[in-house]
Amino acid sequence: MERTDGPLSGTRRFWTDNAALGLATVVAGLFNSAYSVLLAHALGPNDYGRIGALNNLVSLFLLPLPIVGLAAIRVGRQLGRQRFLVWSSLGLGVLIFVLAVVLSPMLARQFGLSPALIILYAFSVILNFGYALYIGFLKRARRYGVVGLLLVLASASAVLAVAVGVTLGHAHPLIWMGVLQGIFVVLMFFLTRWMAESVPTLPPAHLRPEVVTTTLGVGTLQALWGFSDVLAAKANLSVTDAGLYTGLSTIGQALPFFVGSLATVMLTAVLDEPRRRRAFLTRTLLATIGLSALFIGVLLAFPVPVVRLALGSAFVPMAPLVQRYSDAMAAMGLVLVLTTYGVAVGTYRTMVPAALGTIFWLAWIVSADSMTTLVNRTLVAMVATFIGVAVAFIAGRETTRSPH
Repeated sequence: MERTDGPLSGTRRFWTDNAALGLATVVAGLFNSAYSVLLAHALGPNDYGRIGALNNLVSLFLLPLPIVGLAAIRVGRQLGRQRFLVWSSLGLGVLIFVLAVVLSPMLARQFGLSPALIILYAFSVILNFGYALYIGFLKRARRYGVVGLLLVLASASAVLAVAVGVTLGHAHPLIWMGVLQGIFVVLMFFLTRWMAESVPTLPPAHLRPEVVTTTLGVGTLQALWGFSDVLAAKANLSVTDAGLYTGLSTIGQALPFFVGSLATVMLTAVLDEPRRRRAFLTRTLLATIGLSALFIGVLLAFPVPVVRLALGSAFVPMAPLVQRYSDAMAAMGLVLVLTTYGVAVGTYRTMVPAALGTIFWLAWIVSADSMTTLVNRTLVAMVATFIGVAVAFIAGRETTRSPH
């Protein structure tokens, strides 16, 4: 068992970490909102759908990214293994970028995009895995002030890319944004690497097979939850409807974005103090429920004003769907917390129903031919997944041995 000693420990450190990362998440969320507002108002639904498809294709290429991040948190910056982990992450980035180049013509035909644009946006994949690795080291050391600063800088750089792209590069905004995003990823990688070098190393740990499997599985699921339905919309719906659905996802995905910070703090707290794991889980679930209630309440009371403010009047036609989609994201947030807890304690019991629910969701949304159908199927699948995960969690018995 690993403990973090010092003046801040237990409950006080848990809430201090949540406050630090939570504040940064709020600020980063404001920048993300500014990113969406600038894009939506400047480009309209059609081009907004294209930029959304490009970013979600990058997310597809970055499918192993949450796995790398969770693995880095799980093992920490280990003595003698860092060089191997860094070079492995960079090699993975290069390999996936080459794959993206090879697949770009086929993906371009499928999603109505330019192959050159796909390659341009995929360039950021190369260093993103290394960036996720160093961020994971910082989180494992509970340097949440530093992590928060990096999160805000990354979000601010995306807004800067948009601002330049729609002004100086207004004739070809997608090209400008792709170039600038690639440059900012390079800068963020080296900045994060420099900051992570100060993190103390941990002795190499032997991880049980279920810990490794759970980390890989949950990381994959988290990646799929973030972009799969938007890609399905781009593949099956008209250009305008796909753009509207991308806007819907932009608003709804804000909730899992915030819940993710709560789950990450819970993960590192449980790793440091496993005997208090249930207390950390309970507090995280209560915070998630409160945040979800606030988020859903605002959208229930002011759906049209929120959509108009966040994305512009052109996106108002999808306002009637924003409540149902946000309900689905609330269910997803609870699944995210329970599966992340599974990573912390190394148990399969929440991952299995989460995986089955996700597979069902993916198979079901492939044939969705309208925004309404896509939202309804997402809502049903996510609620069913949460029920399955909750039942498995309640029915399961937790061991008290070390998670390593």
